[in-house]
Amino acid sequence: MHPLTKVPIVIGSVLVLTVSSLLWNLNAHRRRFRALVLAISAPPTWFAANCFQPKPPHNFLFGHLVLLFRITKQLPGTPPIAAVLSVIQSQYKLPDVFYLDLWPIVPDPFLVTGDLAVADRFLTDYTRHPSVLKVALQALTGGTRGLVSSDMSEWYSSRTAIRTVFSVTNVQRFVPDMAQYSMELRAALLRHAKTGRRFPMIEPIEKWGADLTFRFLLGEDAAVQQGGWGAQINADVQTLIAQIDSPVSWNPWTYRERKKALSCSKERVRSKIRTAFNDALRKERPAARNQFVPLLDSLTAKYVEEYPGRKDWDADTMAQHLDTMVTMFLAADVSSMYVFCHVAQDPAVAAELRKEHNAVFPGDADATLEAIRQNPGKIKELPYTTAVIKESMRLRPPGLSPTIAPKGRDGNADLSIFFLGKYLTMKEWNILWREKWYGTPPSVTLLASSSNYSSNAQLFTSLLRLQSNSSYISSPFTFDPTRWLPTPSSQLADAWRPFQRGRHSCMGENMMMPGLVIALLLTVRDIDVALAYDDNDVSLSPELGGVAWMDGSFAAKPAKGLPVTVKGLLN
Repeated sequence: MHPLTKVPIVIGSVLVLTVSSLLWNLNAHRRRFRALVLAISAPPTWFAANCFQPKPPHNFLFGHLVLLFRITKQLPGTPPIAAVLSVIQSQYKLPDVFYLDLWPIVPDPFLVTGDLAVADRFLTDYTRHPSVLKVALQALTGGTRGLVSSDMSEWYSSRTAIRTVFSVTNVQRFVPDMAQYSMELRAALLRHAKTGRRFPMIEPIEKWGADLTFRFLLGEDAAVQQGGWGAQINADVQTLIAQIDSPVSWNPWTYRERKKALSCSKERVRSKIRTAFNDALRKERPAARNQFVPLLDSLTAKYVEEYPGRKDWDADTMAQHLDTMVTMFLAADVSSMYVFCHVAQDPAVAAELRKEHNAVFPGDADATLEAIRQNPGKIKELPYTTAVIKESMRLRPPGLSPTIAPKGRDGNADLSIFFLGKYLTMKEWNILWREKWYGTPPSVTLLASSSNYSSNAQLFTSLLRLQSNSSYISSPFTFDPTRWLPTPSSQLADAWRPFQRGRHSCMGENMMMPGLVIALLLTVRDIDVALAYDDNDVSLSPELGGVAWMDGSFAAKPAKGLPVTVKGLLN
């Protein structure tokens, strides 16, 4: 036989083997999870019989992928995954613990919860860092080290290295800088007030957030709001983030141009940070007394202490710090701007804010700025302002909240399994499976074992559901800051976790909360904000945001950048 005549046979054989392997794995996966159950340490009251069967339309060939794509297409823009899951749960009346079969995109069970007890178990028992760091952020940062490392020990080491910078004491010393940048935001809004024209409020808010972030990380005034060097870096950061939400293009030219722009933006950001690290090591920058310590100076000081006299970074340390700093730069993308959206929609809330601000900081904005400089801790005397921010983040939580369950051995005699309305021991479960279906029991995903796990399950705490769950919160879709005053109920406080908790908590909470308090203090008192959406703009249900629906998978923001008009209230 001529060699060329063998080519079709070889190609055909490879194709048959590939398809056969795919179908074999598909069948094994579907059999494995056709009766997926969750093992628990004690019988909880929130489980219902059969709640772990795939109740939404489940296809043997495509699992729940078709369902996921169909619901995603029903929502406008780029809906965050939490919004998509919320619609699925609502349409099919799913309990607050359910799973989706997303094989082969997600090869293991994709578990979703809006239940407080289960969410706590996730944080307590699942010790690995969030999977989103590897899946999403590595591509954006251009590296795999530091805070985006797949090595858990390195990830924790990087967190430990930056923890002191985000301490309450250090952030409080940064408050006067926050106030100065908030004054610049105020000036920008007043300029818009003079024109009377509509504009997307996301633009000045993003610049304000970038100024705070870059200054806190590098110790330099990036002057983003004033058009300084930080303006280009901020534009590059926005380009990187927008890449996640950009639709896939099959046009080779478009794909090439987009990849080139992304590469250029990434390199400019990394180059700026790399230069800052080298400069910091080669010159002494002692921290002034009672002034905040930027992250750059903190990391440099630790390196100098470990390697006295060195004027160059070793490659490994530089790689870790560089990727960590780029990751922190992405935090300049402010998704917490929904607070201005809610204030704009409720005049009574705006009036109450002004009343509190005038009581604590009498006088004009300049007098307020000086009072903050003299006593940064005074901003803690604004409980209603803090409540407004918390209520806004309750309804529109920023960011994602996934993690992964580490693998371990199957089985634990101390566990109970809820199945078909009964609680079974692991031994009873194995006997029941063999008697009823024969063969090896399917893997059991353990939610509450202290040390043993059976699968690499993807775990997604749906904050959109958890923080508006009527089991813990009355009138969950009503914007009511008073529910936080004078102190919230224990269930409300436990359910609120836009910055996550435990090992997975975001240390940026210590900086973002006072930053937003100051921004409201120096803008709302003298400026009235009104939404300016068009009459024919898409409006979703209240739980999904109405006309200001959540847009963006990386950091959900109000649709169309929150179009507003502003009016100055100065005499």
